[in-house]
Amino acid sequence: MRRIEAIAKVIVALSLLVLSACGGGGGGVASVGGGVGTGGTGITVGTVTGFGSVVVDGISYNSATPLYFAGSDQSDAAQVTSAAMGLGNQVQMQLDAQGNPTEVVIEPELVGAVSQIGSGQFVVNGVTVRVNANVAAGPVTYFSGLTGFANLAAGMQVEVHGAFGVDANNQTYIQASLIEQLPASNAVNRVSGLVSNLNVVAGTFRLGNITVQFNASTTVLPVGSALADGQWVNVWSKTALAANSALSAGVIRRRTLAGVVGPVQIGGLVYSLSGTQFQVSGFTVDASASTLISALNGLTLGEYVVVQGQVNSSTGALVASGIRTFAAEPAQVELSGTITGYVSPSSFLVRGVPVDATQAQFPNGASASNLRNGVFVDVLGSVSGASGNLITAKTVSVGRTAPKGRIVNYRGTVSQLDAANRTFVLTGPLDGVTASASVILASNVAFANGSAAQLVNNVIVEVEATNSAGGIVAYSVSILGTDAPTADPASGTLETQGLAYGVTSSQFVVNGITIQINGVAPQGGSLVNGIKVEVEFTPSGAQNLANKISIDH
Repeated sequence: MRRIEAIAKVIVALSLLVLSACGGGGGGVASVGGGVGTGGTGITVGTVTGFGSVVVDGISYNSATPLYFAGSDQSDAAQVTSAAMGLGNQVQMQLDAQGNPTEVVIEPELVGAVSQIGSGQFVVNGVTVRVNANVAAGPVTYFSGLTGFANLAAGMQVEVHGAFGVDANNQTYIQASLIEQLPASNAVNRVSGLVSNLNVVAGTFRLGNITVQFNASTTVLPVGSALADGQWVNVWSKTALAANSALSAGVIRRRTLAGVVGPVQIGGLVYSLSGTQFQVSGFTVDASASTLISALNGLTLGEYVVVQGQVNSSTGALVASGIRTFAAEPAQVELSGTITGYVSPSSFLVRGVPVDATQAQFPNGASASNLRNGVFVDVLGSVSGASGNLITAKTVSVGRTAPKGRIVNYRGTVSQLDAANRTFVLTGPLDGVTASASVILASNVAFANGSAAQLVNNVIVEVEATNSAGGIVAYSVSILGTDAPTADPASGTLETQGLAYGVTSSQFVVNGITIQINGVAPQGGSLVNGIKVEVEFTPSGAQNLANKISIDH
């Protein structure tokens, strides 16, 4: 599998750029405020299929260089850390002249309540969502905060990422790459698709079965652009879907390649296939190049493709130089990084993604006994066919020490903080043993669960960073507090983190592990389905007894 690797350039700035994972807007960033494709050198739009740095449709990009944006309850693109990006996310990535990302927008297709559950499909905000279990048909649906499709229930709040499609009956749908349960208190709605029945005077248009209402307070991006029938748009709203299936739009984003002068990669489903042109993810593709005749003749409606090329400045179309299909080259999930949340060979995390390595091959004489927190691994696998909420590893390559230039996730306690020089010492499981290492804050460092003011001695943090010769260069810092859950296998305690589900008064499930609440009061919020939790627990017979439960925001 072709990979494009780039090592982050670390520039230590005089002031700290503080980003919060829970609020604020992305309007201060030009290309985010203007919509993907406005003024950038190049772009990539597609599905996150791995990490280490970030892998989009099988191509790896440096995750240390960009700023990240995702929806919140107050903004459709709030500034966040890289840790907000998950497997199966749909992302829109702005690239610089060297091909390194400068901005990444995480953009779900749908957010709202589940309805009309059928065979392998359901509806959110009037749009049909299809679950995909066929690796040749595109990224397999990954479930987060759910056991799998059978765990869905009418009225459940979910966030759906996936590829937009139009079937032979001209019905639109989303082929899901990620279905994530949200807390029942979620008040945000999203819907995406092709504009129809636009009435500018009335301020309405249709997206499938939904009537979208807009007015002078609605933000339309790119700024200054006009809506038109047939455009692909993503609508964000913090109002409820009305009984008459009307949704009041807060932000409407339309896709455009205007201003893009560099390389473009678009992943998604083929629709509107006619002659040498077709549509993918709202973009027109010109596949008239003579070298693409064979690939073009083999395309079918609804097929997942990855198209590469350049933009025709006069037509705005993507002039394809290459078309790659999942049917011809099924993409596996790639995870490279350090292990966190190690419980057993059947349950550990790599970049926050649960992995089961019980059936994996271990090259170079390694074995499952080498797995533990802080060990660097390269995992190739696939979304589990049994549940869909973890990765079944095919191979696990173990290198105890993280190679220089690679991305690592380390968790530990802060000491020797030097705010003036932007450094501190992190003590915790590093490279598989308890040790200390120097951490340098990168110029684009972002904070989750707090700000730079909460970065103090004795606080527990988790960093995502580039392992460099001069130390660990952190571009993401999650503040976990002074009493956060921590694992100490020597004393029999373990730790994991993820979305809680199956919550009752006495237990909950996270990453497939059933945890007995054991009378422990959660710190930082209420324990509900779809909330992100960190838990320290002690196995006792057939039960896992919680010692600490922390709610993340």
